[in-house]
Amino acid sequence: MKRTIQAAESASVYMLAVCVGSVFSLFLSLALSRVSAGFDGMSVYSWVAYALMQVAFLGTVLVFGHFRKWDFKQVLRLKKPLNWWQLALTPLIAIAAVLAFLPLANLWSAFLNVIGYRGAGASMPYYSNAGVYILSLLLMAALPAVGEELLMRGAVFSGLSTKNVWFGVLISALLFSLMHANPLQTVHQFGLGVVLALTVALTGSVFAACLVHFFNNFISITVTAYLPEVDVWYVRLGAYNWLTGAASTLLGIFLLIALFYALYRLGEGKRSSKVVGRIDYDSFSIYSVDESKKSNPCADFFNFFASLFTKSGLKRVTSELTRRNGIQLVNSKAFLESMGQDIPAGKLLLGVWIAIGLMGVYWLYAFIVGLI
Repeated sequence: MKRTIQAAESASVYMLAVCVGSVFSLFLSLALSRVSAGFDGMSVYSWVAYALMQVAFLGTVLVFGHFRKWDFKQVLRLKKPLNWWQLALTPLIAIAAVLAFLPLANLWSAFLNVIGYRGAGASMPYYSNAGVYILSLLLMAALPAVGEELLMRGAVFSGLSTKNVWFGVLISALLFSLMHANPLQTVHQFGLGVVLALTVALTGSVFAACLVHFFNNFISITVTAYLPEVDVWYVRLGAYNWLTGAASTLLGIFLLIALFYALYRLGEGKRSSKVVGRIDYDSFSIYSVDESKKSNPCADFFNFFASLFTKSGLKRVTSELTRRNGIQLVNSKAFLESMGQDIPAGKLLLGVWIAIGLMGVYWLYAFIVGLI
């Protein structure tokens, strides 16, 4: 069974899943072309399409992986369980992501409005009763958290991170945002994609990303259904939006860093000794430990935060992310040279660039339609 997939293979399953989802949507629209009835402010097509798209994603991953002989537990990150402390951090990570990226998404939305973009956002019901709210949580929060995460942070991120972990994080987030083809949501979806990929890299488990994704959607649905006053408060801020938005983004990013650090520490198990030295190599690190010194989590975090502004600190972060991610860098230049293979990186990643190009055209079409 295949335990590691190539970047080109992850691009293939991604494009196939998008195509299957599009075909399903086309047949659904044809089947319901004469159905004009709706439910709680949304068309029947919109309700069914939410579920059908996730079925398409999940089915594509399972069928593709079966024929390619994947070890599903390894490739899709289904093997490693989370501890209770890590589980408790997932809703906090979702809240921090909203604080960090919602102001940027609003700024992007304002820009689109200035240039005349009039495209619609995601379809949402009226939430006239609790039953509609619960149904929305199932179709718009729970199902996407499973279907999209097994595709994007399971299959796609696993393959892309064989190049390097940051390539996997950023390109999977880009493909995630382009896949939705909704220009109004692009900025938030890209930021969320980065957060979800880092969550998987730090925990080695797609279950953590599923939970963060669910809580992100849960917050959006709950605020829309029961706290519409939030939009009113936002409008009343007027010229002060830029100030509160900047503060929210900075606070959200700081909280994300703190929560990711906590996620990392909690995944390392108990550590009572203080690390006083470290040597980094391409694929491993050597630590020196002073048994007489106890580790102080708060002091360690602020030392870590300060190190993010140094070249050596960023190198250590990359090294630890690579180690915790647990994906062999079979598409990296160093690995190929060690195996005596002289294959241009562009050739190995050709499928990835094609996927980005095609999905970029897909996104651009939606953007142009919103301008017309």
